Amino acid sequence: MRSRLRRALELLDWLDRHGIPLGKLTQPELETWLEEGPEKRREVRVFITWARGRGLAGALEVPRAPVAAPSVFSTDEDQAEQLHRCLSDETMPLDVRTAGALTLLFGLQHTRLLELTLHDIIDNDTDVTLNLNGHRLPLPPEVAQLVRALRDQCQKRWQLDQTASTTPWLFPGQEPARPLGATYLYLKLRRHGIAPLASRNTARLALATDLPASVLADFTGTSISNATRWSGYAKRDWLDYIASRTRI
Repeated sequence: MRSRLRRALELLDWLDRHGIPLGKLTQPELETWLEEGPEKRREVRVFITWARGRGLAGALEVPRAPVAAPSVFSTDEDQAEQLHRCLSDETMPLDVRTAGALTLLFGLQHTRLLELTLHDIIDNDTDVTLNLNGHRLPLPPEVAQLVRALRDQCQKRWQLDQTASTTPWLFPGQEPARPLGATYLYLKLRRHGIAPLASRNTARLALATDLPASVLADFTGTSISNATRWSGYAKRDWLDYIASRTRI
């Protein structure tokens, strides 16, 4: 929020120095201001949208920055070593092991993981699946065992905290009514030797080589536009990516 306010103040200061009222700002002038500064100036989009909605500015649009292709990946050896630790290292916290395994295997977004509740775990005593917005994700046996253990742990906690929370989170935060924060989960994973971004990118690229974008979106809980980009990365760059990894 502070950064967005700074961008609004920077734009207003620029307009004042050039003698341009906000209501007279044109699209070419706005784009000139954007191009003269750093990429973070695009955060002024929120202010422009607010000003347009109140009749203080004309029909202005802040162009979205192009989405950069992913550049951080893990090697096969690193990915396998991290997954092995998640599945077997009982000295690691259970939530870290579970979140790490789901990230390494399926490339799930942390925000999507943290939306999961105990009700999203479908367990028929033989197989365990996760409910991701109506799409069921089957889990391998060892990962299912982790999810069951975390579910049982959180079930006990939730039963004690039902007066403070009506939602039984699979990854509860310090406050019972809220799940764990995404930034905090990211830091916990890194603290225990799991590389969240590289692991997710590697898993998602591998899935994108075998799955259509629509299936990948359902499977990983990401948007169809994001899944389409990953399918494009896999088709365009997969051979170069494999070659680069053999040189590591």
